[in-house]
Amino acid sequence: MSDAQELLCVIAGAAVGVAVLAGWRDHRRRRRAHPDAVGWVDWTLVQVIALIVATIAGWIALKP
Repeated sequence: MSDAQELLCVIAGAAVGVAVLAGWRDHRRRRRAHPDAVGWVDWTLVQVIALIVATIAGWIALKP
């Protein structure tokens, strides 16, 4: 595997980690005790973007 492919695999792994973190934070946001305490981060959007980045990076890295 070349250095570029390894870097893309690392990027894909990091993006999956961000997506998992965003999913956990979104779950906590939905179950908050004070419904009026609104946060400023849209965790669903962060999760979707991270999954898109992970998919594209993984696809490019594994492309022959």
